[in-house]
Amino acid sequence: MSLYPNPHGKMCYWYDAAEKYGAPNIKWCEETLCQVVSEPANTWSNIGYILAAFVLYLWAKKTKHTELKWLAPAMFLMGACSLYYHLSNFYISQILDFVGMYLFVFWLLVLNLRKAKLITRKMQVPAHIIISLLATLTLHYMYLNHIKFQMIIAIGVLTILVCEFLAYKRSSLKRHYKYFFTGIIFVGFAQLASQLDLQRIWCDPSNHVLQGHALWHLLAAIGLTISYKHWAQEDYSLEVLP
Repeated sequence: MSLYPNPHGKMCYWYDAAEKYGAPNIKWCEETLCQVVSEPANTWSNIGYILAAFVLYLWAKKTKHTELKWLAPAMFLMGACSLYYHLSNFYISQILDFVGMYLFVFWLLVLNLRKAKLITRKMQVPAHIIISLLATLTLHYMYLNHIKFQMIIAIGVLTILVCEFLAYKRSSLKRHYKYFFTGIIFVGFAQLASQLDLQRIWCDPSNHVLQGHALWHLLAAIGLTISYKHWAQEDYSLEVLP
């Protein structure tokens, strides 16, 4: 028996998976349909991440830096994991959804830790693995104790902003911030749309074309794609960024 209410009816496709592996800790506005794709709007909107991954792949082909080349597959996996979660709507797929976000968001965090001179290039992969593992363990602890773990990503984004400020204060390199702030604006509106969905301010459960959380996927994909241009200003071949 799950710690949380099973969103699927007893005769529905994903009911047994949610009973065996746990139900998700949150229910978005869109009603859960008794079919393979249980949340159509929240599922199809992840195509935004997959299209963004293709754009990042084309841009990253022009660079020799593996740091930037990783962002395209990370974006693709983030979209694929989120798509599977909203399609299936049970706890294990929800974990995969967060792991997908960790692959991308925490990699940007690691790059900002380098810019802030808090880690070196040799430390970035171990740092990314350790941060992601700790976040996953924290997620499970919060799940078991009925604590909303959606805040983990928000904390990650806040840490990116703090490190960006530290990098700005400490760096001798003149960086341009128009892409960074444009990306943040898109992500901010994405978060607003998602919160309107969660708080049932913008909520039509029967709308399977567009939901607030679906708009989160689309706007966040745009914002993170734009932000690539900001991180692409660096010469990542250096052990410590200037």
